[in-house]
Amino acid sequence: MHQGIPYTMELTHVQIQGPTKGVVLIYLNKPDSGNSLHPLLLADTLKAFKWANQQPNIQVIILSGKGRFFCTGMELASDEEISFAPGDDFHQLNKELILSEKILIAAVNGAAAGYGSTCITLFDLVFAVEEAYFFLPFIKWGLLPEAAASLTYPKIMGYQRTNLLFLTGKSISALEAQQMGLVSSILPSENFIGEVMAIAERIGQSDSGAVHETKRLLKQPVIQDLLDANDRECQMIHEERVPGGHVKTAREKFKLEQEGKSKEKKKAKALL
Repeated sequence: MHQGIPYTMELTHVQIQGPTKGVVLIYLNKPDSGNSLHPLLLADTLKAFKWANQQPNIQVIILSGKGRFFCTGMELASDEEISFAPGDDFHQLNKELILSEKILIAAVNGAAAGYGSTCITLFDLVFAVEEAYFFLPFIKWGLLPEAAASLTYPKIMGYQRTNLLFLTGKSISALEAQQMGLVSSILPSENFIGEVMAIAERIGQSDSGAVHETKRLLKQPVIQDLLDANDRECQMIHEERVPGGHVKTAREKFKLEQEGKSKEKKKAKALL
């Protein structure tokens, strides 16, 4: 399966497919919670990217999600908290994406909330199914943008449209995301991953020097700015939001909201 590349790590919530033809596919594999950022999933994702970035015969890394969702951000339903401290897994994963010399492709197979929407701006290509949608409910939960989104979103779509998403939590469709510059292309949901793989394999079989030098020319001018934004965001969340009790409050609000939705569903069923 791995074409002679030693791969011995045990991953709980991430699945790796390949590499084949210079391409490796990394799946977030916690579909029961919408591939949300449980500490184990976060640690596994970091391990997978570190491994892939170190393999000389891999040119392209694809990230997608198992099930109906791409990634639904922080796992507020769990009491197990991720750390935003500089140097810990969350901070390091963003740094790994920023510094990667591979071509990074996000294959957005469904809903992308919070980190699912912010992390894609660190990828070189973003493909989405038509049914995918994106939203950033940071203000709702008393949290802050991350994954260098405080830098990338205004650069991609401008200050006003960024605030529309960040401050109101407005949900946007895949088509709107494409029009705003977040999504490279929309592909049919039927054989979605197959279509993304075909594109990735064409890149993976291209001249490696030309591929990597093209990426370097495009990304080098902004790498330090991205690293600095990641540092600022993680530091603010770690030093202000977490000790201020905002993350704890977000979990409590989320659980109450889910309980309310569950009661409404039961009422609706009873009326049938």
